[in-house]
Amino acid sequence: MDLAKRSPLMRQPPYHRPHDSLWYLRRSVYRRYMMREASSVFIGLWMLNLIIGVLRLSQGEAAWTAWLTWQQHPLMLTFSGLTLIMAMVHSITWFAIAPKAMPKFIAGRAVVHQQVVIGHWLVFGLVSLFLLIAVYWGA
Repeated sequence: MDLAKRSPLMRQPPYHRPHDSLWYLRRSVYRRYMMREASSVFIGLWMLNLIIGVLRLSQGEAAWTAWLTWQQHPLMLTFSGLTLIMAMVHSITWFAIAPKAMPKFIAGRAVVHQQVVIGHWLVFGLVSLFLLIAVYWGA
């Protein structure tokens, strides 16, 4: 639409403040945010790898063995280690921001942020311990 044909209130296009592509490097809070978002990509790729593994398992012993061999390649071992580090970064930052997403008061009492974080870590540890014991006894 031509600017002259617009109503008098809409003669100017909307203002878009310019910003550079490395905006997240200016402040540490932005860098942590981007690190948390980047960790999601690694975890998503690892889950895709596991889905491919299940697909290979359904295709027979030869396909499964080929997938297992690929998992022992140095590239995949490096990727697995990096994904583990990114999963830890994601967990740490996720639990740290959990109290900020909660209401300030529950049943008229103030929520203590440190207690929420400790509670998340306790539940995470108990579930991990339960799964470790279940896998160990099931093997």
